Amino acid sequence: MPSPQPQKQVSGRLRRLAFLLIACTVFTVLAHELKYPASAWPSEREVLSGRSIFGKPGDTRSLVTVTLPYPLRPSWAPDTEITSITCHGLVAGSLINIFQKTLDHYGLERIRELHLDVYGGCFNNRPVRGAGRPSLHAWGIAVDLDPLRNAMYMRAPEAAFSGPEYDAFWSIVEGEGAFSLGRELGYDWMHIQFVRP
Repeated sequence: MPSPQPQKQVSGRLRRLAFLLIACTVFTVLAHELKYPASAWPSEREVLSGRSIFGKPGDTRSLVTVTLPYPLRPSWAPDTEITSITCHGLVAGSLINIFQKTLDHYGLERIRELHLDVYGGCFNNRPVRGAGRPSLHAWGIAVDLDPLRNAMYMRAPEAAFSGPEYDAFWSIVEGEGAFSLGRELGYDWMHIQFVRP
């Protein structure tokens, strides 16, 4: 019968490296959680695959119409008001919370001054402009606000929503786990999405 082989000791240096690797991983996860505390939404890649919790683009069975806490003025018809919008059922509660908290914080008069009531659209079964893939609007999981003063390729400080007077609004949006492409990517400040960029 062969004698058992002595077990090799793990060097102190290797143990320290393993500990450092674990600590770095934990720190990275915690940093993400601090930046996006409420975000449990799938990534854009997952959504575009059609296999996320949001299902397939254009599936109207996933949509709900929600009543808003304050009226919105469509950017294409600024003299009219709408009191409800259609979105994916899974984001409806967070979307209503964003508008309600915005109203609670700013009040209707200040909302109008800041154009936080100018609506650019939510559900729209269409591709991304200039690309062959579906827009996140095709799922009803993105909302555009004040598109004329925050056009897609406007950057700070030209984009109105990049100003400091909107910091509280963006804190509300991010507190509901949603993402501002303006704050994440530096452009498309009108666009709020319930998907990790």
